[in-house]
Amino acid sequence: MKRVIVVGGGYAGTALSRALDGTADVQLIEARDRFVHNVAAIRGVVDPSLLDRFMIPYDRLLQRGRVRQDTVMSASPEGVTLVGGERIESDIVVVATGSRYASPFKPRGDSTAAFADELRAVASQLESMNRIAVVGGGAVGVELAGEISTAYPGKAVTLVSGTVALMPGYSAQLAETLAAQLRGKGVSLHLGTRVGTLEFSDRPFIGSLGTDDGERDPQLVFPALGAKPVTTLLQQIPGVSLDGQGRAVLDAWLRPAGTRNLFALGDAAATGDPMTIVAITRQVPWLARTIKAMLGGRPLATLAPYKPWPMRGILVPLGPRGGASVLPVLRNGVQVGQWATARLKGNELFIPRYLKEFGYSRAAA
Repeated sequence: MKRVIVVGGGYAGTALSRALDGTADVQLIEARDRFVHNVAAIRGVVDPSLLDRFMIPYDRLLQRGRVRQDTVMSASPEGVTLVGGERIESDIVVVATGSRYASPFKPRGDSTAAFADELRAVASQLESMNRIAVVGGGAVGVELAGEISTAYPGKAVTLVSGTVALMPGYSAQLAETLAAQLRGKGVSLHLGTRVGTLEFSDRPFIGSLGTDDGERDPQLVFPALGAKPVTTLLQQIPGVSLDGQGRAVLDAWLRPAGTRNLFALGDAAATGDPMTIVAITRQVPWLARTIKAMLGGRPLATLAPYKPWPMRGILVPLGPRGGASVLPVLRNGVQVGQWATARLKGNELFIPRYLKEFGYSRAAA
């Protein structure tokens, strides 16, 4: 069988590996020992018991292929080189190295045990503090403010954003709907507000926010300032450049610098989609079909190029029963409210789905 190496065991890499498992000799290479379902980590801050269900082993992901716990140092269209110097040859290589985010929403290193310990510690801090500040008006910041205000209605929760509206890049209608729900939960919104200093931007801390509205009281501060693409491997490829978001620029078939038989997808790749799971649901099926056709002898130039979602879809729950979403259908998308958002995401945060996809039951992995 033809060999395919996928670098990165996040949402994009695991979904693609599973899609190709019956067609090619797939080897997924990932430094961590477990998949971390980051979507659920936001609620994990208020309910750390979820950790046992959203950190899932890779051992049942593939039926024919293999998941190897290791670190890739370099990648080319012919294969990859591991940190210890071992070279693994392949017919096709896919780089899906994802992105980083402030803890405890994504692991800062390769140890999932350390990530779990950090999340539990932050949950304990949150429980003991009465004043909470979330810095950042994007999806993570908005969801976090919603989760905290739902689980702890007696705490004073403030959301601070330098933008004049929540959810930059999305419609005013979505922003206004979410803002109204947050205010209804008692969240104080400080929009268009500059944060003077942050003691840390990659982790929560107890301290003063230092905004220009005079607030100086100590509180638990959560930075939620956006994802940072992990492009180290891609930048080593000659001719690769980054876009304004720090994502690797690709050609029409998701190849960095037009490299033969080397593809990229997910957060690290400038696909034209936002860095969301909704985007993955379009990228992975396209790339799986494309790779299968190539392995069957079709020249890539004869295959349809990738086209991103025509509009941005996103699901934004505010606790198990609140929130609003935009579905990527029709020309301008369709906004839905609390009931649909809860059914689509908020109730269970896709945890049963990912447990099943990784070969586990709805119970803890």
